[in-house]
Amino acid sequence: MKNITEKFDLSSSFAEVGLRYDSVRGSSLEVKITTPYAARELLMSIWNRDTLELREEFYVLLLNNAKQCLGWSRVSVGGKTATIVEVSQVVTLALLGNAKSLVVAHNHPSGILKPSRADINLTTKLATALQFHDLELSDHLIITREDYYSFREHDLIHINDLFL
Repeated sequence: MKNITEKFDLSSSFAEVGLRYDSVRGSSLEVKITTPYAARELLMSIWNRDTLELREEFYVLLLNNAKQCLGWSRVSVGGKTATIVEVSQVVTLALLGNAKSLVVAHNHPSGILKPSRADINLTTKLATALQFHDLELSDHLIITREDYYSFREHDLIHINDLFL
């Protein structure tokens, strides 16, 4: 009896899924993210400052167990008042990037640092989803050109106890 690969040529029937990891040897692991300020400084070094006041963007910093930065990714670009973030995409990024914890950040083009209800809900969803995979949401920052807001410093990172 022939197996399925002998009966059919399936090579062009399915999409190939891949992972790309471009590491710059020695440099990213030297950056340790132990404070919200350190996270903001790293984010500002990679963020396109020309778009800070133009549109919302969402970034993820991947950290190892020692809080060393493994890498970063911009996962969403939106409009003037919002950007869409899929929790599953952030979790997948963390797992495939071999992270132990994450710092996530988005900007408010308006310059207002106060988190919206949607910002708080997303933070809770991310923290809960990451916890299911033994990962930690270290912080969520809102970035403006002049300043930042840390969810951790304001005690706004909560796990949704309904799922535990």
